[in-house]
Amino acid sequence: MKQKIQIEFDPQENILKIKIPRKSELNEGMHRIYFLNVLGFEHIEGEEYNSYVIKPDRNINDLMIELLKYLGEQGIEIQKDTGATNVIALNELEKAKLIEAEQLGKKLKSHPVKSLNIPGLKRPLKSYQIPATAHMVNVAHAANFSVPGSGKTSIVLSSFRILKRKNEINKLIVIGPRSSFMSWEEEYIACFKQKLNNIRMVGTKTTRRKLYRDADSKEMMLLTFQMAHRDVNELICFLKKHKCCLVIDESHNIKRLNGGEWANAILSLAPYATKRVILTGTPMPNSMYDLWSQMTFLWPNPPLLGSSEQFKNRIENADSKEINEIKTDLYPYYWRIRKKDLKLKKPIYHRFLIKMKPYQKAIYDALAAKVLSELVKAPEERSKLRMWRRSRVIRLLQAASNPSLLAEHSKEFQIPPLDASGLSVDKLIDNYSDYETPAKFDITTDLVLGLLKKNHKVIIWTAFIHNIKTLNNLFKKFNPRVVYGEIPKDENENKYYNREKMIHEFKVSPKHNLLIANPAACAESVSLHKVCFHAIYFDRTFNGAQYMQSLDRIHRIGLEPNDQVHYYMLNSKNTIDETVDQRLTDKHKKMLQLLDDDFSILDLDLSQGEVSEEGEEEADFNSMVNYLKKIYG
Repeated sequence: MKQKIQIEFDPQENILKIKIPRKSELNEGMHRIYFLNVLGFEHIEGEEYNSYVIKPDRNINDLMIELLKYLGEQGIEIQKDTGATNVIALNELEKAKLIEAEQLGKKLKSHPVKSLNIPGLKRPLKSYQIPATAHMVNVAHAANFSVPGSGKTSIVLSSFRILKRKNEINKLIVIGPRSSFMSWEEEYIACFKQKLNNIRMVGTKTTRRKLYRDADSKEMMLLTFQMAHRDVNELICFLKKHKCCLVIDESHNIKRLNGGEWANAILSLAPYATKRVILTGTPMPNSMYDLWSQMTFLWPNPPLLGSSEQFKNRIENADSKEINEIKTDLYPYYWRIRKKDLKLKKPIYHRFLIKMKPYQKAIYDALAAKVLSELVKAPEERSKLRMWRRSRVIRLLQAASNPSLLAEHSKEFQIPPLDASGLSVDKLIDNYSDYETPAKFDITTDLVLGLLKKNHKVIIWTAFIHNIKTLNNLFKKFNPRVVYGEIPKDENENKYYNREKMIHEFKVSPKHNLLIANPAACAESVSLHKVCFHAIYFDRTFNGAQYMQSLDRIHRIGLEPNDQVHYYMLNSKNTIDETVDQRLTDKHKKMLQLLDDDFSILDLDLSQGEVSEEGEEEADFNSMVNYLKKIYG
């Protein structure tokens, strides 16, 4: 005779309980270990029944699926209360939605929609944006992996208007970088030629409580990843109260496969949204792992790519057949507008191989030799090894860019000033700026003066804040605008001095034709293409996502047929700059293959070590070491 147990779920208290007869074998041995150690239940003894009880800190649907599967394998007969029955019914509904979305996605890709009626739209969609909008409207939870600058914001806004008219959703919540707020607001006005009824979720906890009440009467809510993490409970309440389309903009920011605060917060919101959308032009800037959190947000129940461990194992051991199966799994749920669809003139890359001046070369050579000598002393512990590699990479990047950086505390990379004791150039490092100015500043000065003389607007990218301040001082007579982490984000933080004001002045004022920024603060969700066609890369890191995003700040929809974009890459000769240039070029090529050739990046012969983000970091470091050995023997 089958054993009988009772499963009860209280949705108000979020408590799941399994009631088991006292003499049941489920109270003992491996069963007990599974419930306590694997699923995380607490065991409570009673007079008639013992119970396994849990207040899950993860999606109840996932836990219920695991529980029912286990009990079914044991041949256990189950009685369910109303709460548990509703959870199981919801699971079945989500499975049906997934099947329907798969069928619709395939149909829309094989027979793209060519025309749509979008309520109130004043700026017509481009021909390639129409089928993308139809896909987003019809596929229950959809991804758009179109290249940066292809109009993903307009596609979402158009989809929202269609679904709102159908009364399927009534609110739009966008979670993304703070830099995206202005773009969403500007695009709404450009699309519909009317004032936007929106709210930015910013300020203190007390301020935000009032804002959530005010949001009931607003059409769109904008908030950052950090704020979403802090306000998970408030957001869940809001999502329960309204029919919301929840959009994750620049969704590669929640790529952390093994958790992380942002990823966990975003994933916890997913079940409560009426519709879910993810947007990014770089869905996997470092590795295939980057896809898991994003696609699991879209389809958490059942998870489209399985659990994180399942997907990790699947990727690490994937052969060509398995890779094709992953491509097939993903195909119906995303739309992608490719770079060639935009019909933009190809940008011109100008690469400068710059000979370092004597003192800079002496410093760089000493540091390079030190890195090579320390390879045998690298720590074995995994986390310490990653930090050790990172600090060596940053030191060489600083020396190749501007040795003065070595004596500064690097706030952006959390690295203290270099301890130069033991180096033959220690005094030279401490007082470098007294001896010479790096050749990169000379080249940059010539480029900037020449472009400004022709009334061109110019952006200079550098990874280091000290370089931003130095360049700002160098070109102070041109009143450059600057954007980096320490600059207040918007007028809520500082009415007269903030990033949005800096960017706006650069875009509209002839008095401010120079923008100096770091990719970490300005590479995402900022459109400069209508005014700026020249970008100087003073230095770069191995960060592929930031580099690719920065390229598309000035190369995107809106360029006129004759507009020509120019990129100027400054590389110090025989330094890590050349390794970075090659690695970023390779990463960009892979991403273009991903975006232009239908996930063909999954066909690339990636080495086992480069499949994960950590493996990518190791590959970057090893490329640097190989180059050092080539130069220094």
